[in-house]
Amino acid sequence: MPRREREDTGPRSCFAVPFGGRVCSRTTRSCTYEIVPVMNTRNATGTNFLILCDFDGTVSTKDTVNRLVREHILGSEWRFHVKRYMRGEIGSKEVYEEVGPTMRMDPAQLREFVQRHAELDPGFPAFLEWARELGIDVKIVSDGFDATIHALLDMHGIGDVEIFANRLEFRGNGRVTLGSPHSDSECGRCGTCKRGIVERFRNLYDKIVLIGDGESDRHAAAEADVVVALNELFVYCARRGIPAIRADGFGEIPHLLTRRIDAIAFDMDGTLIDSLETITDSFNHMFTVLGYPLMTVEEVARKTSISLKDFVHSYLKPEEAERGISIFRDYYDAVYLEKTSLMPGVTETLESLDGKIVKGVVTNKRGHYARRLADEFSLTDGMARIIGAQDGFRAKPAGDMFVEFMRSAGTTCENTVYVGDSPIDVHAARNACIDAFAVAGPIFSAEELALNGARRVLRSIEELPEAILPVIP
Repeated sequence: MPRREREDTGPRSCFAVPFGGRVCSRTTRSCTYEIVPVMNTRNATGTNFLILCDFDGTVSTKDTVNRLVREHILGSEWRFHVKRYMRGEIGSKEVYEEVGPTMRMDPAQLREFVQRHAELDPGFPAFLEWARELGIDVKIVSDGFDATIHALLDMHGIGDVEIFANRLEFRGNGRVTLGSPHSDSECGRCGTCKRGIVERFRNLYDKIVLIGDGESDRHAAAEADVVVALNELFVYCARRGIPAIRADGFGEIPHLLTRRIDAIAFDMDGTLIDSLETITDSFNHMFTVLGYPLMTVEEVARKTSISLKDFVHSYLKPEEAERGISIFRDYYDAVYLEKTSLMPGVTETLESLDGKIVKGVVTNKRGHYARRLADEFSLTDGMARIIGAQDGFRAKPAGDMFVEFMRSAGTTCENTVYVGDSPIDVHAARNACIDAFAVAGPIFSAEELALNGARRVLRSIEELPEAILPVIP
């Protein structure tokens, strides 16, 4: 998908800027498409799947629409239409209608352009073969041009993929016409209404998966059963509370859609237990005794997520570090059981995973505190291992504790996830080569966790049992 990088880069796929301007007025009403019966097969589970793939920025790792128009248009009038699009006054469909008559290009020039400026995701051919072996239908949906898509696929010997895109036709003498056969006639903003295409196939498939990366996929993401999101789309989905799986390319998508999660390691503070008030009080008691400024709850959450020892040695004067640790622990020992509680939904979530998943705890909280709290809240029986600071392993963001947990659980990186609530949890999991499922909260937003590279962003821990299920069994 084209991106809004500058005002003068040519037309791009529809959806006005997220924080201003007009957006597509389409609602949940049905599109006025003619429904054409399609042949599809069911996989071994009896479920009928459809995967819709965006093209620009997804199947093609490079966007093509802006450059294609810019390099083959006469004059500079197109800039006016693009500025109107950037202001949200018109959609991509109207931009294409305005610039089409001034474009000049023949088939040879198109092919040469695609050779220079389009690049097939190296994992797409194998992904397509995987899907076909499972009887999964794959279609391309794009707010770009069908001729560009056909040219790139033909260059790589890929055929028999149904394409929904804006139409680019050659009329001789270098003239072309642009059409939008898959727009919504009532809304008319997007050249290709991807949301409408999802609705078009809704009754023909049991489950529809959308793979996309940006603006033109946003409306469809709200309607698809499963979203696999690259780049900007993942952040958008996190911000809007749309469940999505982050992917970096087609090479990993088959694994992400089919994998079985065997083990889950949980962070403790902010994920399983609500201990922030206790930790803040303990730090501020230490700061008061030593004459340092106090911290707010958010400051404590953001600055002290590393181990106590690492934080104190980086924040206090070197000669006061050990005394500070002692002051903190003495105070914390006296209050931590009184002021700590379970996070909402934890009991129900863990119970739903009993007997299905190997569970454990990996935390920067001192190990004996973590185990004492687990006992206090009846968490211990369901945990294969509770590993914390000073248990003989480096603290997060190092991956040492995760490696030990996987050894104890008898599982692998590919089938283990870490559930936490902060960027350091995401980074620590990455250092251990496992995925992080991050739970958004009042301190770390869903958008921030997405930007830090979580594989999934959950609105609450109660979404976890469904999130770990294979999309395609």
